[in-house]
Amino acid sequence: PGSCTMQSWMIGMVLGLVLTGYAPALPPWSLVIPVVLWVTALAPRVCLRWPSRSVPRVLLRVLVGFSWGVLVGVSHGHFLLDDRLPTYCVGQSLEVEGQVASLPSQRAVPGIGIRQTFRFRVNSISPAECAAPRYVLLNYYGARRMVPGDFWRFPVRLKKPWGLSNPGGYNGQAWLVQAGIHATGSVRLSRPHEYLGRGVSGMHHRLRQRIATRIEALGLKPDIAAVLRAVTVADKSAIDEPLWSLFQQFGINHLLVISGLHVGLVAGMGYLFGATLARLFVRSRYSGACVPGLCALLAAFLFAALAGFSLPAVRALCMLACVLTAVWSGRLTIAWSHLLLAALVVLLLNPLAAIGSGFWLSFGSVAGLLWYLCWRRSVGRGRAVVGTHAYMALLMLPFGAFFFQGASLVGALGNIIMIPLVGWIVVPAALAASASYLLELPFET
Repeated sequence: PGSCTMQSWMIGMVLGLVLTGYAPALPPWSLVIPVVLWVTALAPRVCLRWPSRSVPRVLLRVLVGFSWGVLVGVSHGHFLLDDRLPTYCVGQSLEVEGQVASLPSQRAVPGIGIRQTFRFRVNSISPAECAAPRYVLLNYYGARRMVPGDFWRFPVRLKKPWGLSNPGGYNGQAWLVQAGIHATGSVRLSRPHEYLGRGVSGMHHRLRQRIATRIEALGLKPDIAAVLRAVTVADKSAIDEPLWSLFQQFGINHLLVISGLHVGLVAGMGYLFGATLARLFVRSRYSGACVPGLCALLAAFLFAALAGFSLPAVRALCMLACVLTAVWSGRLTIAWSHLLLAALVVLLLNPLAAIGSGFWLSFGSVAGLLWYLCWRRSVGRGRAVVGTHAYMALLMLPFGAFFFQGASLVGALGNIIMIPLVGWIVVPAALAASASYLLELPFET
């Protein structure tokens, strides 16, 4: 009954958060808060009228969770709108002071040079009446390379976070909202800008940048270097349109995104290392059972940090933490509960995560795979591998058609070949090379 109750609440909260993200307008506080309080207050009294596992009682728990999910989503939406750049500040000459808060992406702009785009955490804006935004997306066309964690004072011109939203195309508006960007703009090179030092935060982004720079300096072909940067530090800025289209035609573009496959591989290596460590040095039975799981969780966390805590990496990390917690506590749980809890954690961290394709592709593929494993018959290993890839290719067809207006007819065959190649050879070799490179570097915050 306790597990059923928890799942009911989680299902309701997930539904509330998802539907709020797709709402055409945010309801006012004066309507949401009283409804949530009344539903929460009346639920215990109404629940006593039905048995614990009856349908009305389960639906009521879902309704309570739904109301709280709506409250969280609406709160996030109102806070996001309150932090938008005021209309009268659009296009004005402003001065912002803050910190580079992401790995800058670099693009060559014909006739201009290299454009660096990065997320900037704002500490102050002058004049003060324009100081609403907390995160802005800046373009920088200067010669100096931006480093994550550096503090700067920039002269800028900002605008509201608007983007293209054409039918069948990329929705820039949705991406900016999902990323929590409150304004966009460019650094004005005609006026002086000042470097203010470096902070401790952003260390993982600096490591990502150093690995990406090292891969850049190897002298590899541009496409090879772009793939290596994508599978090691989740830097897809070097992947051009022809390369992405090629991977999409073969249905293997998901391999360019650090996903649960990569996180699971790293966690497995961490578990093997922890098991070896426990056999050699740990004598306590309980500690010896915990050490492999802790090493697996630590390895997965470090790799997720190296990937910039992308949504698929966070989902895999949450599911791994749920499994290990259940094992350590001696409780029997099911994979669906772990997936549901991971979805709830991701949505609580970012209530607008569901408006992006990554949320549905990540959780949809895992949910489909779990459903397939529940009904798959016992067959030979070869038939199981071919059947699984064929099923996943068929499952992802509507997702690809809806989000990318196309799908691959040879996706099953491409994944049978490329998943072992990338998962067993390319990713381990790239991570081993990255680790050896980082060990050679002096410690730097």
